[in-house]
Amino acid sequence: MEKIPYPCVILCGGKSSRMGQDKSLLEVNGKNLTLYQYEKFSQIFNQVFISSKDNKFHQKLPLILDENNSFYSPLLALNSIFKYFQNTYIFIISVDSPNINKKSIYTLFHRLNSQNILLASTKNYKHYLCGFYHSKNYEKSLQFLKENNHKLSVFCSTMKAEFIEFENEDEFINLNYFDDYQKWQRSLKDF
Repeated sequence: MEKIPYPCVILCGGKSSRMGQDKSLLEVNGKNLTLYQYEKFSQIFNQVFISSKDNKFHQKLPLILDENNSFYSPLLALNSIFKYFQNTYIFIISVDSPNINKKSIYTLFHRLNSQNILLASTKNYKHYLCGFYHSKNYEKSLQFLKENNHKLSVFCSTMKAEFIEFENEDEFINLNYFDDYQKWQRSLKDF
């Protein structure tokens, strides 16, 4: 299958307060979760980057560092990513969403049609950190940050995000707690 020509950015800058440790450094098959995700997404994207507050990784990975280290916010990470890229879509995924499969990513990719934002959703949730954002959203993200408005749901609504609904809730799980991580480890399957 042909690789997707847009960059993919894995968000690794969260607090991980519910997990009790940094999710991006959790061990998976002898490597950290970030490297696991990086290798997985490198199979379908020409370029894969890591978004983080700092360089906490032992591997040499292409990083996009947050411009501001004083607070945690996915919108801050998105703003740094939009600033980094010029006039392109970027596939955004959080490091703690390890079950997303190729078919779903390609479904999103093939449905891109000049939207500002195109995201995955399931019956129960909108997945704001799984989908394509266009870098033209930079100015609006900057405005939101200046107004101290960090709600991704409000940002996506303002930018008229579109959603594609997927059936399988399990594909879009987040590893929020250590129990989630252990359960996922036991059910680990190939990408």
